[in-house]
Formats: sequence, C-alpha cells, structure tokens
Amino acid sequence: MHGRIAGALGLAAFALGQTVPATNLTYESRACRPGFDHFQFCNTSLSKEQRLDNLLSLIDQETEIVPLLSARSPPNNITRLGIPNYSWGTNCIHGVKGSCLSTADGKTYCPTSFPNPVNLGASFNKSMWTKMGRVIGVETRAMWLAGAKETNDPHDFVALDCWSPNININRDPRWGRNQEVPSEDPTVTAMFGRLYAHAHQNSPDEKRFLNGVTTLKHWDAYSLDDSDGATRYNFNAIVDNATLADTFFPAFKDSVANGGALGVMCSYNSVNGVPTCGSAFLKNALRDVFNFTGYMTSDSDSVKNIYQDHKYVATAEEASCLAIKDGQCDVDSGNTYADHLLKGVQAGNCSMDDVRLAWKHTMGLLFDLGLFDPAEDQPLWKIPIQEIGKKESQQASSQASQESMVLLKNNDKTLPFQTGKKYAVVGPHYQAQQDLVGDDIGQLCPDGKYDCYEDLLSAIKRVSKGTIVSAAGCAVKDNSTSGFAEALALIDSSVEAVMLTIGTDQLVEKEMRDRTAVNLPGVQAEFTKQVLAKAASVSKPVVIVLINGGMVSLGNEAISSSSAILETFFADVWGANAIATTLFGENPYLGGKMPYTVYPADYVNEIKMSDMSMNKKGTPGRSYKYYTGPTEFDFGFGLAYTTFEFQAAKPAAAPTCDDHRSGDSVSVLVKNTGLVTGDNVLFLYVLGGYTGSGGLPLQKKLHNFERVHLAAGEQRTVQFELSSDHFLNIEDNGDHTCTPGTRTIRISDGVNHQDIDIVVGGSKTTAFTFPDVPPRKIQ
Repeated sequence: MHGRIAGALGLAAFALGQTVPATNLTYESRACRPGFDHFQFCNTSLSKEQRLDNLLSLIDQETEIVPLLSARSPPNNITRLGIPNYSWGTNCIHGVKGSCLSTADGKTYCPTSFPNPVNLGASFNKSMWTKMGRVIGVETRAMWLAGAKETNDPHDFVALDCWSPNININRDPRWGRNQEVPSEDPTVTAMFGRLYAHAHQNSPDEKRFLNGVTTLKHWDAYSLDDSDGATRYNFNAIVDNATLADTFFPAFKDSVANGGALGVMCSYNSVNGVPTCGSAFLKNALRDVFNFTGYMTSDSDSVKNIYQDHKYVATAEEASCLAIKDGQCDVDSGNTYADHLLKGVQAGNCSMDDVRLAWKHTMGLLFDLGLFDPAEDQPLWKIPIQEIGKKESQQASSQASQESMVLLKNNDKTLPFQTGKKYAVVGPHYQAQQDLVGDDIGQLCPDGKYDCYEDLLSAIKRVSKGTIVSAAGCAVKDNSTSGFAEALALIDSSVEAVMLTIGTDQLVEKEMRDRTAVNLPGVQAEFTKQVLAKAASVSKPVVIVLINGGMVSLGNEAISSSSAILETFFADVWGANAIATTLFGENPYLGGKMPYTVYPADYVNEIKMSDMSMNKKGTPGRSYKYYTGPTEFDFGFGLAYTTFEFQAAKPAAAPTCDDHRSGDSVSVLVKNTGLVTGDNVLFLYVLGGYTGSGGLPLQKKLHNFERVHLAAGEQRTVQFELSSDHFLNIEDNGDHTCTPGTRTIRISDGVNHQDIDIVVGGSKTTAFTFPDVPPRKIQ
C-alpha cells in the first residue's frame, strides 16, 4: 500500500522514473518496415511456413548465428534484412522485472508485483493464477512497446518472452528458491504453469497472434543451488524413471500439452549424467512425447557448463553442438554459440541442418508474435502505458496477498484482535517492508526503493486504530541479543496481546543460497522463547507471524506455547496490508492452505539435499505423498475465522481403465456454517497406489482442488471430474498403468475429510509410455 495514501488502492503518480521516448522505438525498429518490406517474408498473403522458409534462406549460414543468441550480448539483429534486436528473456516470476516509466505529463507507471509464487500456491486459487498471467501479459506488452528496461540490466529491454514461471518442485525444504515455486505437489505446480502460460500467451483481444511467449523453467530436476559440496553448475541429479514420471515431468507436460507454453529453459544441472541442455532423452520427452513445438533457451550460459563444469565434453565447440543437436537448445543465453557454434559445425560435430532447425523454432515464434506483420491493425501494438500498474491490477495483487494468508493455529479464538486496544509488536520483521517482497521483482517505486508501499508496522497501526508499542528485539540472522531487553520490556499487563514477527529473508534463502538448517536463523529461537515466557508471566497471548519463503520449523515449544500462528510467506507489496487485515479480522479472503509440508527441524539430518529420491527406503521420504513421520503442519492445512461443512456424493458412474475419459463427476456441497465471510479449499485425493516397486508406499495423491469464497450461511456445489487417469500407478520404468479394482478417493479441506470407495472397471492398460533415448557422447 502506498505509504502516503494508506488504505487506498491505486497507482500513485511520481515525477521520477525512466522517461518514455517521444518516438516509439519498438514500433520504429520492427521488422518489415518501409525499406525492408519488399522481402517475401514480409508478404502476408503467403503462409507462415512460406514466409519463414524465405527468411531462413536469406540468412547467411556461415556467419549469422545471431538469431540463436538471447540478445543480452552480443545483439542478435540482422541489419541488412531489417530484423531488429530481439531479447529472448525477461523474468516475470510474479510480475514483470522491469523499470518504472515516466511520461511527459509527469506521471510514473510501475509494474504490478504479485505475491511470491509460494503465496500463490498457498492460495490454491486457479482464477487468481489466470488473472496474474493476464496482467503480466498485458504489462509486458505495454512495457515492451514503451521501451522499458530490465531492472537487473539497464542495457536490456523488457522482452515479450517471459522466462517464467518457475515450475520446479519444492522438493527439499533447504532449497533457496522455494519462494519462487508454488508447491511441493506436482499437480498444483502443473496447474499453476498451465494457467500462467495460457493467460500470458493469449489475449482476448487478438486471436491471430500471441501476446507473449511463456518460457517454463528449469527443465528439469533442478532444485539444488549450493549444497552437499555441489553447485547447480556441476550437480548431477540421479533420478529413476518412476520419480521423473511422478514428480519432475508433470508440471512441464501439463503446461505444454494443456497450457500451450511455447518456451522452455533447460537447467544448469545434469540428469543421470547428461547435461540437460544437451540431453536427447529430455528433448525427446519434451518434443516427441509432450508435443512441444516452441523454442528452448539455455539458462544463463548453461551451454558453457556442459564442458566447463560437467566436463561431459572437452571443448566449447562440442558443447555447442551437443546442445543444438541432441538437446535442441535453440537459444544460448550467453556467448558460447556466438564464439564456438560455427566452429563446431565446421568440425563436423553438428550440421547446418541442426542450426536451421533452431532458427525455425526461434524465428517462427517472432512471426507468431506478429512482429513481421503490419502493426496498424494489431490491437497488441496499441496497449497504452496506462495499463501498467493500473488500479484493477493492484487490487488483484492485494487480494492475492490476502488469499495467501494461512492461519495455522488459533486457540480460544485469540484472533481476530479487537481494534482500538493496545498491542506490542516485536521481532526482527516488526517493520518489514523490503523483506515482504521476496526475490525477482521489478522496480516497485520510481526511486528504486520500497517506501511507496506500506511497511508492516504502519499497516498494523492503521488497521488496529489503537496504540502500538514496538521493537525488533533481534535481527533476522545475526547473533546479537542486545535488543532483547527493550522488546521484552514492552510486554506487560497494559497490552492486550503480543505479535511476534519472525522468519527469514533474502540473506537466509534465495537463488544460490540454499540453507543447511530449517529452524529459525540467528537468535530468533531464543528470542521467541523469552517472549513467550514474558507474555505468560503477565497472562498475555502471543501470536506468531511468520515471514519466510521455504518452511521454517518453530519447534514444539513455540507451537504449543503460542496462542495463534499466522503463516504469511513473502506476501509482497500488499503483504503488510494482508497481514494487518488478517490479524484484525478485516480480510474477507482468509482461507489459505499450506502448499508444502512443515517438517521438524531434524528432518534435514535424515536425508541429504542432493538425494533426489522421493520415496527411497532408508530415507524419511519427501512431501505429503511419501513422508509419514511427525510434522509441525501438514500440506493442505489451514484454518479460518468461520466454519465449513461439506458433503460429497458418490459418482453415479465409475471410471474404467479401458476408457480414460469415462466416469462421472464427484459433487461436493460446501457450506459456510459460521458467522463471517471466508474462504475454503477443497482437495480431491486418491489414496494408495504405487510409484515404482520397493520404495516407500504412496500415501495419497492430489488430483484436483478448488477454492470457494462464501458469505456466512452461503453454500456452493463444487464438481470434480473423475476418470481412470486419477487411478494410475507408475511402474519402475516410468510407464503409467491403470489396474482395475477398488480404490478410495478423499475429499478434504485440510481439516476434515470424507472418503468414498470407487470400483475402477475394465482391464489393466498402459496410459503413458515413458520415453527412452540413450545418451550420446560426442567423440
């Protein structure tokens, strides 16, 4: 919330920011403009394939590798053909990572920033994910048209290609990038990627051309940056076929096959000994099995890592050819192709046919984006700058933050607090502002700071309408206890309750910053213990407000001694408002659920982060699907200030293995039986089944979910389609099979559940055959 207009939603006008040029540089530098429109590839009466073939025939195949470069350095324009430089990547993880733009009238427009993907995962709101994808798509177009720069590189322009979303799995709680991904569950992650891609790439105002290109990352089995003596640059992820099929493939498969994503980024790591950007196996899975028709880019110079870090081949020339031939990595986000690809062709490691195929993948998308057609009749060339950060988009972001709040404990209805009273706010996050926004953000405020949005303490003061006393007590990470006394002195009989704000920040967890422990960092655990003791001595409740990305173990003592716990993750620019309105009962969208399992702190001592298994015997197992040990909080758990009841009806027709589309819907009637408006999430699980042989048993598997928003006394019917696809098992070789018999589905809201037995008919069938391509090593 903008600090000087607290309580109001909307974009403030500022006198600072990158100035929009009077002439639209994007428009003036487009392809097929006057002077270059005589080429056949500019003739709109020809088919796309004919135009593309003509363009490829005109590229100097001996020198012009440039269409295969990301445009970061060197540029990829072909001046003699009138083809401008095109950037293949802007990060749009939860908003466009671009600069604010100022117009001649003194107004400034900054990109909308949504809460982090871990928050979006906690919302389990499909419609909000779609809305975010659409906002990012519109704002990316508007910023590209206006010539906005990227925030991490002032020489790069915002692109129509978003290197987002991150649809890797929250596999291990120590991974520093868990804030960037929605869940530990493949179904949730797949749905997130699918809806993001479809909304981002497609515009309701233009059916002929793409709005943008969604580039899914990171393909695949990437969830380690710096751990166990390895880094992402040299890590070899050893993953069996069953685990690939069960955990790591689904998000990419669904986002491509059902979301239509047209970009994929290969990762730094190797999978089973082969660098991902040069893996024929992964290429076959993506293009031949998932029917991917778009382009692939490397992560930032991950082609270089093939020879430099993995040492899979000896030279840069071999690495370039391995990537473009075996991996069909079309774009190099680095300099390796520029310096070495043609030399690799000349050495016979790959051919110009491999290069031409990459040109076809990349240049074909530029045609699909409408960049080779007249701009005059394209609505996507007319998106005004006023679309950037507009009021409706900010409102959606604010609502998303409120939806992501997860109430983990609320003894004796401690929450919501009454307004007009006196409260103590302590802890290292008591005045959180920058720490709320997480990572991978655009320019939020024209001055490059964060002060145009409200900090947590200001939001609490505004919403509470009472007296607030506050102190940090300690920092997030360091070991100083010098602030304990000041904070503890505020906790006395005059306060109604204590809000204890603790957690992590970007110094603890982020890209290239994996954790070694998952409990509270620094002296926060000791501070928490003393706050709870002091509050108990004056009979005052303590509400823990957690601010973090990946899970944080509070420990049994803190959980049992606190009166309420609110998990807020990194709720971004509207996070302070979301937290404050939740604490004081003014959040009508409270109803988030945990997107991952919260393990005890010693979980990390039982399995190495570099162990990619999910259900290997001898390990505790990973995620709610395979882990059966004690938890602090379960996947899918979350409370509300109201109460809900639901009743599921057994479907009239059961599915059969012989027809994966067969079966009836499960109808669930859900009712808000409480006194206030609130949200709930219904989950459809299937119990049992198996993932490979000899591993830990599969406990249950999520297949669908739906969030509902209900006023007091309101009810709604939710329909979950049911088919034999929900009852597939995964064999050792990765094949998906359906076996007839009695299975159990579970309808749950994370608090209560109802089980229904289903008899699956037919005969045993194979629904999906796992791809099998042996690795090739260039000699």
